[in-house]
Amino acid sequence: MTAARPDWADALANALAALSKQGPRPLLTAVSFFTDSYVDESAFIEFLLSIDPNDQALTQLRLTLAFWDHADGRPWLESAPPEAREPRSLGRRAWLVERLGLGAKAAAVIADKVPVYQDRPVVISKVFEPWYTTARLRRSQMYWTDYTDHLRAIRWPAESIVSLDETTTQILERLSDPTQPTARQTKGLVVGYVQSGKTANFTGVIAKAIDSGYRMVIVLTGTIELLRAQTQRRLDMELVGRENVVAGQDLNDPEVLRELDYQQDEDWLAGKFITHGDNLMQSGVAHIQRVTTHGSDYKRLPQGLSRLKFSRVDKAKPLNDPTNLFSTDAYLAVIKKHSSPLRKLIRDLKPLRSAIDDLPILIIDDESDQASVDTTNPAKWRGQDPATRHRTTINKLIAEILQLCPRAQYVGYTATPFANVFIDPDDDSNLFPSNFLLSLHRPPGYMGVADFHDVGKDWGEIERTVATSNELAHVRKLVGDPSTAPERRDQELREAIDSFVLAGAIKLFREANSKSTFKHHTMLVHESVKQRDHRDAADTVRRVWVQGAYRTGGALQRLRGLWERDFSPVCAARSEGQVVPNNFDALKTHIAECVNRIVADGDPVIVVNSDKDIQQNQRRLDFETEPVWRILVGGAQLSRGFTVQGLTVSYFRRRSIQGDTLMQAGRWFGFRGGYRDLVRLYIRRDSQVDLYGAFEALLLDEEAFRDELHQFEGMDDDGLPLLEPWQIPPLVSQHLPWLRPTGRAKMWNAVIDQKGVGGRVSDLYSIPARDNIDDKVHNFNHVAIPLLTAAKGPVELTGFSALVGQISTQHLLRLLSPKEGMRWHRDFTESFSPIMRFFEESANSGKITDWVVVWPLVQKPVGLLSVAGRDMPVVLRTRRLGRTGFVGSDVKHREPLKRLTGWTAGADLEVELARLRTVDAQDRPTTGALLAYLVDDRRRNDQRQPSGDLTDAGAVTILLSYIAPTAAVPKGGAVIRWTVRRSQQKGIAAVSVQGGA
Repeated sequence: MTAARPDWADALANALAALSKQGPRPLLTAVSFFTDSYVDESAFIEFLLSIDPNDQALTQLRLTLAFWDHADGRPWLESAPPEAREPRSLGRRAWLVERLGLGAKAAAVIADKVPVYQDRPVVISKVFEPWYTTARLRRSQMYWTDYTDHLRAIRWPAESIVSLDETTTQILERLSDPTQPTARQTKGLVVGYVQSGKTANFTGVIAKAIDSGYRMVIVLTGTIELLRAQTQRRLDMELVGRENVVAGQDLNDPEVLRELDYQQDEDWLAGKFITHGDNLMQSGVAHIQRVTTHGSDYKRLPQGLSRLKFSRVDKAKPLNDPTNLFSTDAYLAVIKKHSSPLRKLIRDLKPLRSAIDDLPILIIDDESDQASVDTTNPAKWRGQDPATRHRTTINKLIAEILQLCPRAQYVGYTATPFANVFIDPDDDSNLFPSNFLLSLHRPPGYMGVADFHDVGKDWGEIERTVATSNELAHVRKLVGDPSTAPERRDQELREAIDSFVLAGAIKLFREANSKSTFKHHTMLVHESVKQRDHRDAADTVRRVWVQGAYRTGGALQRLRGLWERDFSPVCAARSEGQVVPNNFDALKTHIAECVNRIVADGDPVIVVNSDKDIQQNQRRLDFETEPVWRILVGGAQLSRGFTVQGLTVSYFRRRSIQGDTLMQAGRWFGFRGGYRDLVRLYIRRDSQVDLYGAFEALLLDEEAFRDELHQFEGMDDDGLPLLEPWQIPPLVSQHLPWLRPTGRAKMWNAVIDQKGVGGRVSDLYSIPARDNIDDKVHNFNHVAIPLLTAAKGPVELTGFSALVGQISTQHLLRLLSPKEGMRWHRDFTESFSPIMRFFEESANSGKITDWVVVWPLVQKPVGLLSVAGRDMPVVLRTRRLGRTGFVGSDVKHREPLKRLTGWTAGADLEVELARLRTVDAQDRPTTGALLAYLVDDRRRNDQRQPSGDLTDAGAVTILLSYIAPTAAVPKGGAVIRWTVRRSQQKGIAAVSVQGGA
């Protein structure tokens, strides 16, 4: 039980906040300045051990320590010993605690309660001149401080606030200093996850930008008014604040109240909009003037930029001189990406040219891969002047704003960056992120695509249950085309709606029996982008709802069955501390209440598919002003940017051949605090269409892209970037042949010539299709048998036994050669060619001299097969429908390979592997490693039983994974040689990028 909070707890929080900017000093001495109490170390330790985890003082301790953990270039670090110079290191933390005047016992408690936060963003960047870290110490940080106070008040985890501080600082550092004399534009891209808090990140960037001197902020939202209004309200509530919204008007005046955006907003009336108080009166703090409102997009008059007033205190100095800049207001415009408001903005900017030449402007482009990217065919304009050539409308208008505003900084935000990185990097007037790309890490509490799939799980080693399998816990299968099987469609839809009702009842049960609250509870039906289909789907949902008869005994019996076979076992395994009913009877009254809420206005359905419909449904779908317990039917309008709050059950049948479009349709991704165990995804997966498999392929694409960025981030020994943003496109991979990363019109530039990766095991899993018996038999005879013939053992490796063999690089090249060796899936052959060229180049240069092949002897094989005089275990791996193969390697089997190839420094290497390894003159391993499995590739029925015998032709196939040695891949951990089409060069230019070289 939590102990009574001591009187000095607030003093501790204040002392930590004060010290955070100054650097670590004796903490308990500092506390005495804020309180009359003397606090000794034992009382401090007792406080840490007993206090509520969300206590403000403990939160401030987390924030301060994390700020110091990742700090760099601070004056107080000059006296730090060498072991404390490295950010986020245990040496840094030990030194910090010592500087706080705390002993070993306190240090141990702090290490347990406030561990060193390791997550950080990945940044690919040009060389830049840091300025923000110094500037923030000189200027007021009111907007940023008030924003973080707000996040603490709504119980954001301290780790998330620390991460937000670091990522927003990384972004600000790369923008131009608003006070520098020379005008310089910067273009960057921030990559997050679908519905993962990107708005919070750019709100933090805006707060820091205004504090630092940016005096106009333009936020470009998606293409629908509801999303624009949602973004405007969020910024008004969490950043702009009550004082700036009211703008000095008399709230007692009825006319003012009638025109106020939020006069009926529950959060406004409850005082939840941020207030800045007297801090807004500080010298150098800008008031924020809104030129758009919650109910109105950009208009020329009366709220247009004609209102802008940029008065100069010293007329002899430019506007961006600190004397003038910190004495003028800031202006905020939240505009949707439609031509009309953008043209109005441009018309208002043009007459102000003398002012905006010196005006620091920040442009935030939310969902920057939507509408902003120019999709015209480059073959039609290559060689023309980029300033005069034809462009798509929104792209042209954004480019015009940048041309008008020489000090404008452009930062795009998206979860699906592929269209952005394929923009022509040589077109200076386009929106390619030429200065930086920052990849946000996955935030705590986020439920993303990985939480619905079981990538990398070895079901031969792990029992598949709702506790271990995300698929079993959350995913329910839809089969077939509903137009050909309407009865099946009704049955599947009824079960999905039943799940929606039952999950809502469990939420109400939790509200009644804990401190959890659930304002919204929604279900999404997404089958098509056509409005006529939406009307038909809504009618079907209404009919199935009525037939469900949720106020009758029959419905209760149906829900009882669903509880017992589905929700009860999943809740028991995955409730994460949330209360769970002991039996179904405890839910009966809550089921009735849930039904009442869903049909509160008579209709359980809200159709969302066009601005007109959205405006008609605005009040019913305004998550900010009132609770929403409804079934939403829609398509594209609910597929991007707009957050469906409280989403618990999704019914999804829509197919797309573009990866970014499909991923953005995954509205079931997001934060599901208190009800992760209740989330259900009903998704089509059958022999014709496997949308679940498609999302898994997108997960692999996303992880591969992020891994590649991680390989190439940072600087080499000369202080130059290992990779610059214009060199990113070839890092985009594609795991499903029919599912392109983005639209064809956005993929004009990159052609990979050679690619090799070190530091991690790469799975070459794109093997021939199951029905391609000839190629599978060929691979077995010409690859598997030769590799097994060279193997000896068994050998005991760390954690498992294996057969181990050694072959020369030339032998491997013959085994993989397209003429006589390994045959891949036809859609993977072209992708493997750059890898093969990497192997060949490494062999010719002596960087890879030989290969060690490891065959793990798994403990629970699906069966044994006699090969090359041995009984070899056959592993069970599920072949995903529509995919080109499997995920090939087990995590525990990779580690010995990483040690062998030199990527795990200082680790003991197994004797047998050490005997086989060769090194170069610099003592770097030149031995590569292969991981090989025999995999059961027989068809299975609905009960997962195989057909045929393992000895049948094509029943067993081979999977290979590789890891290159450190000698073949320089310091950066990867090597790429590729060609890229570029508009200012005829033909193709060859470019070498070698990590660290």
